[in-house]
Amino acid sequence: MKHIAIFCLCFVLVWATPLQKSPLKKVSVKDIDSRIINGDQAGLAQFPWQAALYIGSYFVCSGSIISEEWILTAAQCIDGVGTVTVLAGIVDLNGSGAVVQSSDLILHKDYDPDYFLNDIGLVQLRTPLTFTRYLAPIALADNLLEDGLDVTISGWGATDSDGDESQFLNYADLVTIRNRECTAIYGNIQDSSVCAKSETVTVQNACYGDGGAPLVLDVETDPVHVGFLSFIGGDTCESGYPSGFTRTASFRIWIRDETGV
Repeated sequence: MKHIAIFCLCFVLVWATPLQKSPLKKVSVKDIDSRIINGDQAGLAQFPWQAALYIGSYFVCSGSIISEEWILTAAQCIDGVGTVTVLAGIVDLNGSGAVVQSSDLILHKDYDPDYFLNDIGLVQLRTPLTFTRYLAPIALADNLLEDGLDVTISGWGATDSDGDESQFLNYADLVTIRNRECTAIYGNIQDSSVCAKSETVTVQNACYGDGGAPLVLDVETDPVHVGFLSFIGGDTCESGYPSGFTRTASFRIWIRDETGV
């Protein structure tokens, strides 16, 4: 893992920041009321597709279950890594759930860590998962996400810019924005990315440790995986700048070719 420094997405107004403050930071036991930057704590089975990725005993990122043997995540989460451990079916990182080792890690061949391009990766599991109400796959978007839609992000990332990752899964509601609005802030945003931001008075946002965290449409009725977290903007998670997500639909053929899903 090498994404420790802060990079600029393009040489414009604000910084875009990689999603791990340190890839080897231990999981912090926080108060049960911890929040993903002013979000809410998730309940069991609320996000059954969510998986936690570990290197050794250290939590690094989130991923999404897309089948019994495949986890979808950001390339930055598994770049340069030999193997990861996946913990699924939980909301508490110290809780009991399915624990599976990876058998293979696949990065998109055109992944560019400096500009967050093609930031997509796959984790193949050594043994298949058994689905339950607490552990289940999520459908993947085939169509590009429109702007102005309500979406939900969930993750175990830090609850403030100076904090450690949260022990408990938290979630927040965001709204997608036009790529040209995001481009005005960061410089050129590729069609394969989408930005979303908080529209509440109190800023809700992702933070360090939320890399690969799923962005989901219609989370309470017919959940569809439409993206996952690639970068955050500004020098703090509370900045209010949009966060950037890899669009699931842009890589739907690639996912299918690699996994059969």
